[in-house]
Amino acid sequence: MDIAILSATAAASLGNSRTKAQSSVDPITQAFQNADKRVQQQRESVSVQLSSFGRLKSSFSETQTASRALSDTKQPVTDADLTKTTNNFIKAFNTAAQTARSVAIPKGALTYNSRARAAENDLSRTISADSTATSDLKKIGITQQQDGTLAIDQNKFNAVLKANPDAVRSTLSAIGQQVDRTATRELANSGNIGSSVSSLDNRAKKLENQQAEQQALAVASRQTTSAQTSNPNNSLSSQNTGAAAYLRIFSI
Repeated sequence: MDIAILSATAAASLGNSRTKAQSSVDPITQAFQNADKRVQQQRESVSVQLSSFGRLKSSFSETQTASRALSDTKQPVTDADLTKTTNNFIKAFNTAAQTARSVAIPKGALTYNSRARAAENDLSRTISADSTATSDLKKIGITQQQDGTLAIDQNKFNAVLKANPDAVRSTLSAIGQQVDRTATRELANSGNIGSSVSSLDNRAKKLENQQAEQQALAVASRQTTSAQTSNPNNSLSSQNTGAAAYLRIFSI
């Protein structure tokens, strides 16, 4: 059953429990609801971040695949195939850069925002920091824009490909290998993207377990309080002590 449903059910169960010890049950119910709300908000926040990094991971994986296809251009292929592979690479590269930028914009989790920004910068520098690569790409009609994305002058690319296909293939193979290394590094467990996805996934699981534990404690507190108030041998002080213990737990 979904945790959110369990949360609502537990809260409703506690809210509907009206016994002789209402003065002690109500604060516990309220404390549980507040604690449950806090954890649920954290879960929702982590879920949004995890979804964003999932998109970023997917875009870098696609860039990795496109880069590897480009680095194989020394193999015999038609000009049309090479043009298609090049355009697919540029599209994947730009999507990865734009996705990283969008993930880094939202406020809140600064650590993860900075990692997304670092991944974007790493991808951009793969080309911009290599003057030889930048120059060679420009010769075949591919330039890097101010925002880090790539643009292609299709007419110039086609003309150079027709005049000097070996030079075009060599340039594309080299850039494909460089971008492949960058994407692989970012996707690794130690990379900005790989480590973020792993960290967020672990955080989501911990919060899910924490919420489930709180719900179990909420049910236990209701049962304990009910048992204490129905037992004439239990003093009011003993009942209040038990209630206070649960209040402390839910206040953490």
